[in-house]
Amino acid sequence: MSNDHLKFYDKEDRASALPRLFAGAIVGHTTTNTARIWVRAHTPGDYYLIVSTNPLPESGQPYDIHGQQLRVEDSTGLTTVIGELHEISLKYSTDVTGVIDLDNLKAGTRYYYGLFSLLKKRSERWEVGRDAQLSFCTQPADVERCVFGFYSCHMPFKGGNAYNMDMWSMFADVLEDNDSDFLIGGGDQVYTDGDKSIDIWRWLVKHLKEVAQLSDSKQRDVMLSWYRDIYRSYWGANSTKQVYRSYPNYMIWDDHEIMDGWGSYTDAELADKLDTIFQWQNTATNLTLARNMFYCARQVYYEYQHSHNPHTPFGPKAEDCQWDYTFRWGPLSFFVMDMRGHRRYDPAQKANPAYNPVLGDDQWARLTSWLSAPDNNEDAFFLVSPVPVIHANDYIVNVADINALGLADDLRDEWDHYSNQHERNRLLKECFTLSQNTGKPVVFLSGDVHVGASFSLFCRQYPGARLYQITSSAITYAKTPGGLLKLIVKNRGKLSNSDMDIDYERLGDVFPGRNFSLMKYQKVNGKSQLFWDLYGKSGEIDNAVIKLKRVHILYP
Repeated sequence: MSNDHLKFYDKEDRASALPRLFAGAIVGHTTTNTARIWVRAHTPGDYYLIVSTNPLPESGQPYDIHGQQLRVEDSTGLTTVIGELHEISLKYSTDVTGVIDLDNLKAGTRYYYGLFSLLKKRSERWEVGRDAQLSFCTQPADVERCVFGFYSCHMPFKGGNAYNMDMWSMFADVLEDNDSDFLIGGGDQVYTDGDKSIDIWRWLVKHLKEVAQLSDSKQRDVMLSWYRDIYRSYWGANSTKQVYRSYPNYMIWDDHEIMDGWGSYTDAELADKLDTIFQWQNTATNLTLARNMFYCARQVYYEYQHSHNPHTPFGPKAEDCQWDYTFRWGPLSFFVMDMRGHRRYDPAQKANPAYNPVLGDDQWARLTSWLSAPDNNEDAFFLVSPVPVIHANDYIVNVADINALGLADDLRDEWDHYSNQHERNRLLKECFTLSQNTGKPVVFLSGDVHVGASFSLFCRQYPGARLYQITSSAITYAKTPGGLLKLIVKNRGKLSNSDMDIDYERLGDVFPGRNFSLMKYQKVNGKSQLFWDLYGKSGEIDNAVIKLKRVHILYP
């Protein structure tokens, strides 16, 4: 018997308030001489990516490949298009997505690209690149200036409608006006459980008994269609596609790419939560369903996000996968932390200083190596931490886990929760040491909490160190869990339960509306400058995004 009725892939009853993503491109990890280009086509088949230092023709259809060059046919005949060709076969097994790795590129050079088919039966053979001239720029050999964007929490749906999508158009304008180099998505680029009109966990409830009777492989088959549909529903708007295809993108997931609070429950609590969702008590079945959903979340996260990040190991088992990664942009060094792939809350380990519930042991080894081995050519160090290191009052975070308010998972996500404090303390000690030894700032970049905010951190044991917490969230949906976390963003305070004397101070006001940000680096007369600009908008009528505040991190 077919399981197609359990899938909502392109089903009419899955009408979306936004256009679905059928074909598109994302520029991924880019260096001075390499780039990764992600593509999706509307149908499986063999395609070619053309990459050229010249703009591609605005008219005509791909005709054939002659002498390793594309020929385009228009009303005047055949024209040769100069550029490198890269063949790729796109299949349903990866949701018609794939990545082309480009090499031997030139530093600081703009490249134009497009994806096409040579099937003669197609009237339109340009798959990507017909509606706009697509291009990206490689890193310059010597970075004297760098601007990058940061955003998180893309959840525009409410009551079956879409809101706030103008933020993406404004983001594109600000990125272009500031001649930006790349951008970072700091987590929750999609929500599997955001609005009930597009909540795949609700869909599981609707078909629970049928799905539970399937084998693991068949469960995963239908669940993959759900997760893939989420990405296609969230990423199909032209404004989002414009940002993704125009700049190198670096992405990391958070809980909503999987399920709200993933990794912040014990097995028993997860089973209980699924009982509440499913209204059906069977712990073993619930956990099997949840683990199969996590398997599919990993697979689809790889297909749509991680595959165009810097390469790391990936396999069918959770322990085969490395989601954290590093990259450089001139003198700016980045470590992007994975806080979901190996997260495991275990209250029995709260007194164990060697337990790493957030990052896991393997990631900690890589992070320690990065923190302890700078090459002395860095001007700043950035750690992307999807959940802020400094944000909420730790007393409220820890009091009874706030289970009665249904916020246990949100508060356990916090670095300041008692279960994570040993790990947080080690992280901060390593970062203060790095900044003290190098004389360079360490900056945490975060999302998750649906506010724009910034903090500076001080430690008396490391008087020369400069640490900053920068938070920018959410780009399309400003909602704080229960309204609580927004209310407990403190002006200043002292980090509790730490063997170091750490104070923190908020820099400027907290902005609870929709926002994104830019980090700007430049050298002036041989001296480095680094500052952060927060852009935001509140209200539905005013269509103008404004620069809310500037934080100077390096300013001679």
